[in-house]
Amino acid sequence: MEKKVLSEVAVYYGEVKRPKGYEINRPEIKANILQAQLENRTISDSEFSYRFFDYSLKDLFSKPMGHVHEYMQEYFKLKHGRTLLPVLSFGNILQHREQSFSRKCLDETCLKNEPDYIMIYGVDVSKDSTNVVIEYDDNRRNDKTWHVPLNNNGLLCFLQHKDFLLQEMFIIHLMFFY
Repeated sequence: MEKKVLSEVAVYYGEVKRPKGYEINRPEIKANILQAQLENRTISDSEFSYRFFDYSLKDLFSKPMGHVHEYMQEYFKLKHGRTLLPVLSFGNILQHREQSFSRKCLDETCLKNEPDYIMIYGVDVSKDSTNVVIEYDDNRRNDKTWHVPLNNNGLLCFLQHKDFLLQEMFIIHLMFFY
């Protein structure tokens, strides 16, 4: 008998660990997200789209955001032999008692231009205040969920076609995600 795995749902998560003196400047990323919000740079212009609250960082790309991308690209190349290329960068701001929509960041009408993975980075998150809830099926049962805690400097990467949401457990200030 032989075994062939036809499908796998992998979730990569952990903390971005950089050497002393080379930490990621999260306040600069936070400032970029705030600037995008103030300038109303949303991914979608439709108030009825879940992308209406995603603030585009396309023209505001900064050195710290480049470090986050570089960290994930090098990790994937070294550990898995795969190359990741950033396609779309956006930030979210959640307020007290707010959670994101359950959604996937995928335009199913144009899969050719869509990325394979989504990456979530905790920019300014209260400790133990937020979970990323990923919805999946195990080929037997649908609507299963997995909850991953996300804190400052936390990074999460998973396949683009999975539904997810950012769930607040307890918070006392605004949260920023990239």
